[in-house]
Amino acid sequence: MKVLKFLIITALLFLTTACDNQEQNETNNSEAPPYFQATGYAQGTTYSIIYEDKLKRDLSKSIDSILKDFDQQLSIYVDSSTISKVNQLSIKEEMSIKSAPLFIECFRLAKEAYEKTNHTFNPAVYPLVKYWGFLNFEQEDENHQQSEIDSLLKIIDFSDSTIHIYEKINEPIIVKHQPSNFDFNAIAQGYSVDVIANFLDQLNINNYMVEVGGELKTKGVSAKRLAWKIGIDKPIENSKPGEQDFQIIASISNKSLATSGNYRKFYEKDGVKYSHTINPKTGKPVQHQLLSATVITKQCALADAYATAFMVMGVDETKVFLEHNKDLDLSVYLIYSDSISKWSTWQTASFDELILK
Repeated sequence: MKVLKFLIITALLFLTTACDNQEQNETNNSEAPPYFQATGYAQGTTYSIIYEDKLKRDLSKSIDSILKDFDQQLSIYVDSSTISKVNQLSIKEEMSIKSAPLFIECFRLAKEAYEKTNHTFNPAVYPLVKYWGFLNFEQEDENHQQSEIDSLLKIIDFSDSTIHIYEKINEPIIVKHQPSNFDFNAIAQGYSVDVIANFLDQLNINNYMVEVGGELKTKGVSAKRLAWKIGIDKPIENSKPGEQDFQIIASISNKSLATSGNYRKFYEKDGVKYSHTINPKTGKPVQHQLLSATVITKQCALADAYATAFMVMGVDETKVFLEHNKDLDLSVYLIYSDSISKWSTWQTASFDELILK
């Protein structure tokens, strides 16, 4: 699974908010509420929140506070975070998580995706991610032995028999039964989008776009009074987000979108490319034709998780999964390389309806 999230999708028309407001003024449309933008850095990436607010509130500090709380509960790079403390727990040692509601909900969503994907989405794969050198890409030259991989496969269970939360005198307690470590990075960023969107909903803000590290959620319309337009990058190796032409542009409202891909982060050794997505069933980086998977659904956390799972499954298995799980209401767009090294695409009918032709 992915260890670092990369900005694979780029929101269009969002960084021109000031221009949109100027256009509104020039057309004397004084009745239209202004749009504002909050930007910054969090979770090792950038964020951009565009919102319409007739009360003209600056929400930057509140959003920063939410994202700091997120890191304090869900970042493996913060030693004092809840997840870091969970990773340090001894076997059968109990820990109260009463003060970590974000961790609890993210844990619940991760369990849901883990079970629904038949364990293809697995936050417990963290030890294998580290073993293959994808934590900070610091172990690229190590020789990987099958015996070592087999040993790690024994401790990447994310079922209730390995780790679970239970109530003890009205207090949520977490306990581990194996020496496992966890990383919610493949779902937490999407979940952070949901949390910020819920915050805006509580403030009765009806038009917004929330984007964190490329995962995003939209509601209502943009400053141009149109559905939000999202560009999905072409899968060009080592490219930076937005520097190439877009593969497609989708128009979405009241939905979340997340993309996962293998074409930006990998390393090559002895002529073999190793993807940063780890298959939790084989213990090895995936090596198949799927280059990127984009998922649109209501919850950004689940869009994030399923996009990651599809990068493990590959094209054919993803199609089978979608056929058997229509109740999930997932709109999916896949980019893959064909037999003659050219790009091919496949999308669900529901996704096709969103593409601007």
